[in-house]
Amino acid sequence: MKARDGVVEDASAIILPNLRHLRLLDVAVSDSSLTAAANKVHISQPAASQAVAKLSDVFGARLIERSGNNVTATPEGEIVVKRARRALEHLRATGPALKGRKATDRAQAGDMLVRFASTAQLRAVSAFATSGSFAAAARKLGQAESSVQRACRDIERIVGQPLFEGGQRKRTLTAAGQRLAEQSSLALNEITLAQAELRERAGVFDSHLVIGALPLARTQLVPRAVVNLMARHPAARIEIIDGAYDALVQQMRLGACDFIIGALRGADRAKGLEERPLFKDSLCIVARAGHPLAGCKVQGADLARFPWILPRRDAPARHVFERLSAQHGLEDPARGHVETGSLVVVRGLLMDSDALTLISLSQIEYEYTQGLLVPLDFALEDAHRVIGITSLSSALPNRLQRNFLEFLAESSALLKTQQR
Repeated sequence: MKARDGVVEDASAIILPNLRHLRLLDVAVSDSSLTAAANKVHISQPAASQAVAKLSDVFGARLIERSGNNVTATPEGEIVVKRARRALEHLRATGPALKGRKATDRAQAGDMLVRFASTAQLRAVSAFATSGSFAAAARKLGQAESSVQRACRDIERIVGQPLFEGGQRKRTLTAAGQRLAEQSSLALNEITLAQAELRERAGVFDSHLVIGALPLARTQLVPRAVVNLMARHPAARIEIIDGAYDALVQQMRLGACDFIIGALRGADRAKGLEERPLFKDSLCIVARAGHPLAGCKVQGADLARFPWILPRRDAPARHVFERLSAQHGLEDPARGHVETGSLVVVRGLLMDSDALTLISLSQIEYEYTQGLLVPLDFALEDAHRVIGITSLSSALPNRLQRNFLEFLAESSALLKTQQR
């Protein structure tokens, strides 16, 4: 990563501003005075003018208007200030996570990050959290490993607390380090969103949208929404990732995922998550066509005769199975089972065996309409789950993200119509 006149540039050509300059801009607009802001940030008036000019270069737009001694934000400046304030608040929120300090000291530690941390240091901690090691973080940032380690040590000195633990070969983040990495990632993400919003204002929708898709969402719900989004914004860069729910939440906390689409877990806003339901989905027991139970009136004892393909333990469908198993003794200690969140694996196993699974028909629409997989005639109780959107409660979507959510709602409405 190269520093150029107070501007930080990484290996992937993302240009990030100086945090101190962002703080200066925030104060200048709040106080309507660049002179007052310079005094509060402890730099000279000429340096303040240069800082604002550098910010204008970074964001490619004039950010303030001057009238005598008064300063007002331009429309572009309002976008940058809005995101800058959110970025700085993310960093201040790190303080309460620090251990062994008085409350006032913890608050001061968060403020120290705002005053003295650099975007290069924040990116180093964030990259370590997403990559798992200094070596991997260095490759991600296009830097020497020693540079990443030095940046992380500098952050530790700023907050006055160790952020890493373990030996040289297996370094991990402490709880405070994980919190700092999350807040650093979100702060950097706000800066990226400011740049995206400025491009959107100019009619360019080329920013990066990352969607975490849980099993049901991968087959129809998300793909339909993405197709419509790409038709409207062909320059947008869309990434769809899958994985276990907890892993996707962690990605979202690190700013590496914008939304998770799928079965809701009842997330607590106190944990920083927000859920928006789209529709209710029903599960059924599915088997291959020609299965011994296909076309029969199935009893609970019949279900215990066959192996099962189980959803992951964190999935709502797994809870439905556990209730069903408790009623009918489906889990035989003498017989193993397969556990997977992969629809491809589930379909393959069902087609080639007498195994059963709990699944939504919308997830196997093709196989169902082609007569390859069939639902069994067995009445399930309380087999509904709510499908929706999980996001960070602090998130403020840009226009591209809002457009995706609009198309997702349309895709959801179409899916509900098909289920009737």
